[in-house]
Amino acid sequence: MAKRYRRLRGDTAYYPFAARTNLRAKQRRHVRWLRLAGSAALLVAAALLIRQTVFRGGQPAPPASPSAQTIATEESGRITVTPIAATRDALAQTGHTDTDARRTPESAASPAPADTAQVLPLYRALYRQNPDMIGWLRIDGTDIDLPVVQTPGDNEYYLRRGFDGLYSTGGTLFLDERCSIDAENPTANWLIYGHNMADGSMFGELTRYREEDFYKEHPTFTFDTIYETGTWQVVAALDTTLGDDALPYYTFFDADTPSEWQKRVDAILELALYDTGVTPEYGQQLLTLSTCGTTIPSTDTRFALLAVRVDD
Repeated sequence: MAKRYRRLRGDTAYYPFAARTNLRAKQRRHVRWLRLAGSAALLVAAALLIRQTVFRGGQPAPPASPSAQTIATEESGRITVTPIAATRDALAQTGHTDTDARRTPESAASPAPADTAQVLPLYRALYRQNPDMIGWLRIDGTDIDLPVVQTPGDNEYYLRRGFDGLYSTGGTLFLDERCSIDAENPTANWLIYGHNMADGSMFGELTRYREEDFYKEHPTFTFDTIYETGTWQVVAALDTTLGDDALPYYTFFDADTPSEWQKRVDAILELALYDTGVTPEYGQQLLTLSTCGTTIPSTDTRFALLAVRVDD
C-alpha cells in the first residue's frame, strides 16, 4: 500500500479499492465467526437449561416407595418427637469420661466399596448405576428428594457433576470425604454439601428453615444411608460467614472427648436462629446440611441445618 494511504480509514472513498474490499471481506468473516460462536453458546445454554429442568440436572428419579414409614399423629400427620434432655445432664448421669475417645477425621478410614447384597433393596438399582452413592435425603415441604454421594480423595468431584457423572451446574449432594458412615465406627457428625440454586433445586429450598414456622411444620426429615434408613430431628438452623467462628460447624466431623464434642455442639447452638427445644446427647449421631447463604457463588456466607438421629 502506498505510504500516503496508511493513515486513511477503510471506509474512506480514497482508500484503495482492493484494500477496502479485502478489509470488508475480513470483517464479514469475523461477523460470521461471531455469529457461529454466539449460536454455539446459545445451544450449550439451552442444553444445560433442558438438562437442569427436564432431566433434573442428571439426578435420578426418587425410589418408588418411601425409604422409611413414619408414624403420623391424628392432628398433624407428622412425627411426634419429645425434646431430648440437656446434654450436660446426660453426660453426668452416664459417667462418660474423656477416655472415651472417638476417632479423629484424619484417622477415619473410608469404608470399602459396598457389597450390593448389603445395600438396601430400595437403593440397589441406583447403587449399581453409581457406586459413589452413599445415601438418599428427603425433606417434606421442599423439592429435596435426592441422592447423596461421596468421593474420598476428590472431595469436590460432584461439585459440578450430576449423579450420572456429566456436567451439571447444580452438581450433586455430597458427603464430606472426612465423614464415615461405617455402622461400627461412624464419625460423630456427617456433613452434606449442596448448592443453593436460584431455581430451588439441590439445596435451594433448604433455607426455608430460616423461618421458625417452616421448622414447626417440618421438624423431621429422612436421610437413609445405603445400608439403613434414618429419621432425623432438626436441632438448629444457622447463618454464618466463613472465618467468623472460632469453632465453625464445617470443621466438626469428630471429637476425641465428650467435652470437646460438647464444645462443638454448643458453638453451633449459639448461632441458632431460633430455639427448637432440642439438645443432642453425646453418642447420638449428628447430621449437618450445608449450603451457601445466598445464590451468589462468590459469597462467603453459609446456611446450615444441624439435626440428630431419633430412630435409634
